[in-house]
Amino acid sequence: MVESSIPGITLALIGIPLLMSPIAFLIGRLVSPRLSALFANGTVGSQLILLAVSWPRISSGGAVTDSFPWIPELGLTFSFKLDQLSYPFVLVTSIIGLVAGVYSLRYMRGHQRLEVYYSLYMMFVSGITGVFLATNLFIFYIFWELMLIPSYFLLLIWGTGDARVISFKYFALTHVGALSLLAGIIWLNALLGSVSYDVLLTASGQSRPELVLAAGLIFIGVAVKMAVVPFHSWLPDAYAEAPSPISAVMGGVMVNTGIYAFARILVGSLSDAFAVILPIPIILGLIAIYWGGAMALVQTDIKRVIAYSSVSQMGYVVFGFSVLHALGFSGAVFHAVTHGLAKAMLFLAAGSIIYSTKERDVNRLGGLTRSMPITSITFLVGALSIAGTPPLAGFFSEWLMFSGGFASGYTLYTIVAVAATALTLSYFLRAFTRAFLGSQRLSVSEPPVEMTVSTVTLVLLVILIGVLNSPVLSVINGAVPPNL
Repeated sequence: MVESSIPGITLALIGIPLLMSPIAFLIGRLVSPRLSALFANGTVGSQLILLAVSWPRISSGGAVTDSFPWIPELGLTFSFKLDQLSYPFVLVTSIIGLVAGVYSLRYMRGHQRLEVYYSLYMMFVSGITGVFLATNLFIFYIFWELMLIPSYFLLLIWGTGDARVISFKYFALTHVGALSLLAGIIWLNALLGSVSYDVLLTASGQSRPELVLAAGLIFIGVAVKMAVVPFHSWLPDAYAEAPSPISAVMGGVMVNTGIYAFARILVGSLSDAFAVILPIPIILGLIAIYWGGAMALVQTDIKRVIAYSSVSQMGYVVFGFSVLHALGFSGAVFHAVTHGLAKAMLFLAAGSIIYSTKERDVNRLGGLTRSMPITSITFLVGALSIAGTPPLAGFFSEWLMFSGGFASGYTLYTIVAVAATALTLSYFLRAFTRAFLGSQRLSVSEPPVEMTVSTVTLVLLVILIGVLNSPVLSVINGAVPPNL
């Protein structure tokens, strides 16, 4: 892999939103919250420019790195790398970060302490980005915890329902998962003498019991972040009660940190040790698919339908990685892209409904296609993509995961996973029918232009990536570990 000498790209991807967050606070406090919002969106949007500059290097199989000495005694450097695996994750983070930020301009108008909101928002995006760019597990863990802190306060201060209890539950349970992850990292450091990703690759062909234990601890930490059953109880409340733009970032981006850890650590570096505990992860993935789907099918709160859908969809990702096949790996990583965009779209569409109707119970809605046609199309496209309907983007990621399952010999498990797509379609069509079809009960209109533009942008991306997916898949395929 050819590494670029372009200085500061990865540091800027993380550092600009992080270092500019106090300035956003001061602008909001001293000038106006509106200017703070515009500054925050411009700062987060700058990530897309940096990614565009990096694209030629990444698309040709190279990487962009920055490195400085940190703790020589532990063999640690303060370094970051943007490569073919991390690039899709950072790209989705930047897109959703900007779209949800623009959406917030009107959705959050009228709320108190918006200068704090946008400052925390920038820290949240920065923390997520840092997870994807770290080159060793200690830096990875620092950013893993960094993204938890601002997301906790965003949920606590601006969440609905019993926000205090829900935010504490979210913080406590995900932190327990983080402690399991930390235990695995420390254990790996003791075994290998380093937790640099380059050193971890030397363990890819080993399955000694100590490495299996470390892989198991890391799997638990990752499974909590991905909300895999039975580690999922924090997700429905957090996603449903967070402000809708934050729900979009949590459901479309934050969950991808768990997917990335699965790809980079468990499959990319510890695949032989991880294989020892199979088929337990596959079975847990299938349980999550059906449990999340069944729970989504009986919800009446439109955001809870979408939240439980995330539990189900993460089951597919676990399945895709756990079959340990190149097709399954590519499909699972691609699903992080397709699911992330579609899930953010659905949460923003739900937010538009709540904004316009002040209602979130699908049984009290109805007929919204007449007064909110753009929102109805947005919701339908997101739902159909996640249900794997061609030619939308979600179809191709699921196809790859299922192909990997069949190719690796897990035929029965794969058939069970494929059958669950009918459940996905059922719970989304149920929600769509009750909210958007039938007689119109409420006199409402489409939300303001900032919110509509945000959702339509994601609709266009989901369609575009479905039709023209080769650039993204070529990068993802280049990141497939050689051991698969």
